[in-house]
Amino acid sequence: MCPLCREHEGKGCEIVERSNGRLVCTCGRHSWPNAGALLESCRRQSLTVERTLHTWTQGQ
Repeated sequence: MCPLCREHEGKGCEIVERSNGRLVCTCGRHSWPNAGALLESCRRQSLTVERTLHTWTQGQ
């Protein structure tokens, strides 16, 4: 499923690979040059939290 799209008509937006190796979501709004770029996009999306106060601690 595309990490940047919301559901379209109750269905998730799947990611397909084109013949040139580029990854594209089925709605055509988002694309990535390779799987590494897609994984980095997913990682950044999961870490992004806006306007939230965080207290960072280091466990010992």
